[in-house]
Amino acid sequence: MAELSLEAEAYLWWPLILYMFYLMSVVCDDYLLPAVDAISARFHIPDDVAGATLVAFACNGPELLTNSCSIYLNDESVGIGTIVGSAIFNVLVITGCCPLVAPDRFLKINPAFFLRDAFFSALSIVLLWWALPIVDLFKASTLLAFSALYAWVVAKSGQWFGDHRYDGTELLAEGIITSPSAISRQVSSDPALEVPFLAEKRELVPFAVSQPGGLLLWLTIPNVKLQPRRYFSSFFMSMMWLSATAYVVCIGSDRINILWGIPRSFLGLTLVAIGTSWPNLLASIVTARQGRGEMAISNALGSNVQNIFFVLAFPIFISVLARGDYTSNSAEILSSVLWMGATLAVVVLLASCSGFSLRAWTGCAFVAVYGMYLLQASRELLT
Repeated sequence: MAELSLEAEAYLWWPLILYMFYLMSVVCDDYLLPAVDAISARFHIPDDVAGATLVAFACNGPELLTNSCSIYLNDESVGIGTIVGSAIFNVLVITGCCPLVAPDRFLKINPAFFLRDAFFSALSIVLLWWALPIVDLFKASTLLAFSALYAWVVAKSGQWFGDHRYDGTELLAEGIITSPSAISRQVSSDPALEVPFLAEKRELVPFAVSQPGGLLLWLTIPNVKLQPRRYFSSFFMSMMWLSATAYVVCIGSDRINILWGIPRSFLGLTLVAIGTSWPNLLASIVTARQGRGEMAISNALGSNVQNIFFVLAFPIFISVLARGDYTSNSAEILSSVLWMGATLAVVVLLASCSGFSLRAWTGCAFVAVYGMYLLQASRELLT
């Protein structure tokens, strides 16, 4: 009986992980990005700044939670492996998918902002190679300091490289972002909007049965389309939900390791990395569909910078303060760091040769390179 229950559990984790991916998509599409747009419109935050800071910070919540847990459980093969695997996924898959879903399958990017993010991504890779395998207080502090430096450079980019494309008015005019006052007028004129999904109370039970996750999201995350002044609450609750769903993916990864015998280092570089990067992919796809290349690409590259300079460095910094030097003994991680540098170089080279635009063929090439990486990682870690 016990063997039967373990066999059933082994197969149940896969659909549960897929359902977590679905919930992440709902959170990003219905709650997080509208909250980011509302914050950007309220405080006149340009697209590239919002993508590299707000969207990247919220979508990196899963990595921060996963990495913190793994570091304090002394399982660096999953923690650092997740950061490295996420970085490769962000650079290749997210950047590759953006032109495939963009209008006319073409995405124009600002050369100055793209090279800024690419430079800091390359710098983060070099510093990660320098910091590993033994991270002391000086190395951890250096990584954290560069996180603050990157945020400052992003904020100053408009002054140094010319005006940003987006100041809030353009998307307001196109209807992509709705101003808080306009939302309030729309809700007051149409009372049915006060209760999304549930036009009548009798629809509550079938909705709860068919979409229990969607009901929980609706009950716990403020919808800025209906509550326009609660954008900060919506932003942080979305971040918490993304972290919670990613944590379930991490638990599932641990159980899959036990039940299926798949190495943790491989799961960290693949399943967990993709799971924690899924919100970044969804956020970039939504903004790329709107033709907002600066936000989409800055989210992909900016997430990598924050992954190393903050998401990885901050938990290690706390661990070093509490326990002394942090040591990573995973040789596969250093090999993957080299892959990080190589994949970033491929993206920068192809984007530069295309006149700083991303087309469908470049997107397919990026995804193909990621497939090569997975094949190489599988051979190394499963043999």
